[in-house]
Amino acid sequence: MSLWKIGEKRSISPDLDIASGQRKLHPVITQLLAQRGLRKQEEIEAFLAPQLSSLPAPLLMKGMREAVALVDEAIFNGTPIVIWGDYDVDGITGTALLVSFFQDLGVAVSFFIPNRMTHGYGLHLDILQSLTTADEPGKKLLITVDCGISAQQEILAAQKLGFQVIVTDHHEPPEIVQVAEAVLNPKQADCPFPTEELAGVGVAFYLACGIRQHLREKGFFHAQRPEPVVRDLLDLVALGTIADMVDLGQINRALVKAGTEIIEQQKRCGIQALLQMTGFCTSKKKALTPISSEDIGFVLAPMINAAGRLAEAELAVRLFLSTDEREALVMARQLSELNDKRKKIGQETYQQAAASIPETVADEQPHCLIIKGGYHHGVLGIVASKMVEKFHLPVILFGQKRDEKGRLILKGSGRSVPGINIHKALENCSECILRYGGHEMAVGLSLEDEQFELFVLKMNREIERQKGFEHVEKTLEIDLESNLDDIMSEYFCQQLTLLEPFGPGNRKPVFYTQKAQVNELKAVGNAGVHLKLTLRENKERHKGIGFGLGSLQQQLRHEKAPIIAYTPMINRFRDTISWEVRVVGIQTEGKTRKGE
Repeated sequence: MSLWKIGEKRSISPDLDIASGQRKLHPVITQLLAQRGLRKQEEIEAFLAPQLSSLPAPLLMKGMREAVALVDEAIFNGTPIVIWGDYDVDGITGTALLVSFFQDLGVAVSFFIPNRMTHGYGLHLDILQSLTTADEPGKKLLITVDCGISAQQEILAAQKLGFQVIVTDHHEPPEIVQVAEAVLNPKQADCPFPTEELAGVGVAFYLACGIRQHLREKGFFHAQRPEPVVRDLLDLVALGTIADMVDLGQINRALVKAGTEIIEQQKRCGIQALLQMTGFCTSKKKALTPISSEDIGFVLAPMINAAGRLAEAELAVRLFLSTDEREALVMARQLSELNDKRKKIGQETYQQAAASIPETVADEQPHCLIIKGGYHHGVLGIVASKMVEKFHLPVILFGQKRDEKGRLILKGSGRSVPGINIHKALENCSECILRYGGHEMAVGLSLEDEQFELFVLKMNREIERQKGFEHVEKTLEIDLESNLDDIMSEYFCQQLTLLEPFGPGNRKPVFYTQKAQVNELKAVGNAGVHLKLTLRENKERHKGIGFGLGSLQQQLRHEKAPIIAYTPMINRFRDTISWEVRVVGIQTEGKTRKGE
């Protein structure tokens, strides 16, 4: 059964009361700031108006001096620079960011992103060998983005081929000492950088900032060679950070807030094309502001991800690097078509995997759902996430592939639940895994098929050992009881954007009402899975949608006093925006249902 947790109402501090009056904040916005523990003037200002000037210096990051020195040497010696990225949004945006930055410096740079299906995650020796051609003798500089922290053997092999290696990554580092010439990862031991929670694109951005600072001090820039405007790279940082669901603490909040403004300004042809394809900008190419974190996470990011899931991630990188509006629109259209195809494959895979569960798990209650089948590798992570939401257990989903030796190899993606570190569990099962990587909530891995049964047994034991595991549904956290008309007013909805960006560490506010009448019920979507409805509390009627709540249609027709949990949601249609109610949970007759 779903659990609702309603936050205890907190007092409004004197500093918050003053700030509220100065900014003419809606009373509920003021209360929401109190609910988030904001009491002192400086922390209130840092939250509402984060400044890029307050960001920590690049040289605070362990390995930055070494990385900058390597880049400096490569620039002045004409050493070829190769960016090696990952095929998800974080890796794609980080790759595009560094390529764009080096191009602005006037430095020759190339990039490579492996194919998810044929290569898999991380560095690959055969591809590195192909990048060292006879007509380009001498050293090369290899910079990884969103990968490489666990690739000791591949890095050693790359060095033998003549590469110097800079690793930029944000995944959990191994205990083995890194062998690359420079490593940037705020999760490294003894790294004095004030947060560990940068996305891969955030680490890449800091490398660009460190390089610019070094070159400025060296007198590299002049009238004919101006400094790159690193602030204009923040549109890519915002996309990758939101897509990777990184904790939105003070540093990421400042990066994403500024980056979202750059997205709205459409300084990049590729961004403009994506906004046109998604209906986020008008026929006059003006952004229908505001662009929200939900717009990025649920609309833009899946389109970008579709390139790496079903085709080549290079397509998305080229989109962000394009300076031709027509070319960019063609590529954005390709991404849209790939994303439609991805949705269809994902839905079919979910149905197949869910149907196989009674046949693939032991008779006893499992602690982790581990499923293998002939599934498309490009949708495994998406489907695993969806299954976690349904079954409230960690899920690992494997596709199958024969390697060059004819062995049946299982390649999988895993997603976890709060309180279970799935990466730590994999570490303790490493003897039966070929390779793995990720973090506490999401992992990728591969193993031989003959190791599958042993792996299932060991993973269930490891997860059972982890403290704090409970087989319950995810709690729906609710901020306040509020009047529906008040929350859905234009005044409030516009001010709600002051709290953006939303995500881990700053979730979107959720309210509840016990007084709303429910009308015009209609099940919509594939098999009627969603619920379209109209809500009225006093005079106003508000259109709404409940994702995943379609099965409640008949029950709500006879329910006199349902309790509705909801949040405002932007709706864009024909060059205009409006606000609708997104129903995220319903309590009826003592029962609780939580939407998607």
